[in-house]
Amino acid sequence: MRGLGILALLLLTASFLYTGCKQTEEVVKESEQAHEEAKEQYEDTISDKVAPEVWSLIQTEDYKLKWQTWPGKKNTYVNKLAYKAIQNKDADFPIGSIIVREMYGYEGNLVTIVVASRNGGNEKTNGWFSALYAPDGQVIEVREQPVKITP
Repeated sequence: MRGLGILALLLLTASFLYTGCKQTEEVVKESEQAHEEAKEQYEDTISDKVAPEVWSLIQTEDYKLKWQTWPGKKNTYVNKLAYKAIQNKDADFPIGSIIVREMYGYEGNLVTIVVASRNGGNEKTNGWFSALYAPDGQVIEVREQPVKITP
């Protein structure tokens, strides 16, 4: 009789442990999923916040007067890090590289400015932030597709 009581107690304990483990697995899965969703939302909103900062940076640094032009590319300016990578024929641009390309219309007027900044971190874009701006700095589009720019 005592043996049956112990056996029943063991079965009951095992049942509780099994149920608890299953619930814990579900909670962990839900937590991981919520984390991934929050991460995606953060990455989507951070781009909108980075765009004005990047524009401000290239204006502060006066890219058109103080940066080098990319050899062989018309209306394309690069900061010192990017220019060094181009000169050294590196495989990739280092983090901190910035490339600015001015796009002109048929009448010779500045239409848009494309800026690519190697910030690292965002795997979807190979670590690049890229945006299209109006000549006055208004953000037209933040690009989320993968970017592959090589020196």
